[in-house]
Amino acid sequence: AHADLARYAGQFVWLELSYDEPGNRAFLTKYGANATPTFFVIDPSDEHVAAMQPGAMSLQELTQFLERGAAGVSAKKQSPADIELTKADALLADRPGDAAKAYEHALQLAPAQWPQSHLAEASLVEALQDNHEYQRCAETAVREADQMKRDVLFVRTVVGGMWCLASVDPSPWADSALKKIRPMGEEALTLPLTVRDHRDSIYRALMIISVNHGDNAAAAKYGDRWLGELDAMKPHSDEQRSALDIARVENIQVYGDPNRVIPALKESERAMPKDYIASLRLAQMQHAAKHYDAAVAACNRGLGRNPGAAGRAWLLQIKARILNDQGKTAEARQSLQTALAVAQEIPGKKSREMNISMIQKMLNAPEQTSK
Repeated sequence: AHADLARYAGQFVWLELSYDEPGNRAFLTKYGANATPTFFVIDPSDEHVAAMQPGAMSLQELTQFLERGAAGVSAKKQSPADIELTKADALLADRPGDAAKAYEHALQLAPAQWPQSHLAEASLVEALQDNHEYQRCAETAVREADQMKRDVLFVRTVVGGMWCLASVDPSPWADSALKKIRPMGEEALTLPLTVRDHRDSIYRALMIISVNHGDNAAAAKYGDRWLGELDAMKPHSDEQRSALDIARVENIQVYGDPNRVIPALKESERAMPKDYIASLRLAQMQHAAKHYDAAVAACNRGLGRNPGAAGRAWLLQIKARILNDQGKTAEARQSLQTALAVAQEIPGKKSREMNISMIQKMLNAPEQTSK
């Protein structure tokens, strides 16, 4: 509906698929969408991926993405580097290690002043992150981001590097990279073009890194800053409201008092009576605050809101943890057994396998269900 996108009418067909609908399993299996949101441009002639990008995008990023996808479909004005970039995009979801090699190859093939160089660099950082090559990821992000103009690709690169540092214990190499990238993260927070999801990532990465360094005061400072921004945002749709609640909960899960966000989550559950995620997020925070009966009730309300397999399995796992903390181990085990059966129906392969593995571990060690 945005005026700047009107020129693409008739060129693209927009298809939005839920990761939780059984009918979408074939697509999710074929294209390997493991995160939400994930965007694809798919060539209708042979169904190959012409461009792929996970994560939220600004309007500028979206238009650039559509242009790249259109070029990949038409194969016009594509250099060898462009072709290799398209190949890397297609590999990113399921084979991030191979995608990283392809992004590096694209950069090696690239002519001077290649327009896609910073995109390839940002995507390389993401591929290294997804492949758990955290040191290479962080050091690449520091090196490349320092040379970038302060645009959306700079933000993406910094976000990827910071997440890699948040994924490791403090060490000499990590502390050296952190000293360089933390100021860039703070700078990204000052940029008007930094979208909410990227702001959330930067704040949470800073909080996790602070906790890992034993600096809870710094974690609390970053958490309070972000919660203050979230409280100042007025949602204009259920999707926006849900996104704000996700950010609130993930903030507190790093460090903070769950009672701080429970009133906002209760308001969202009232405002979205058909949305199981609203009940799920409230249950998580009521559990964290040790309001066990209220948390179980929120899980049951969520289960009554017709979630798909992934949502149902998630709610049942949360309910099992709550029941276990109440000492109701038999009921907790029953909830897990139901969750295991439900998890078999999750459309996305990676999500399905991850849930099944997690539930089986909980069943095999019921005393661990609270963790």
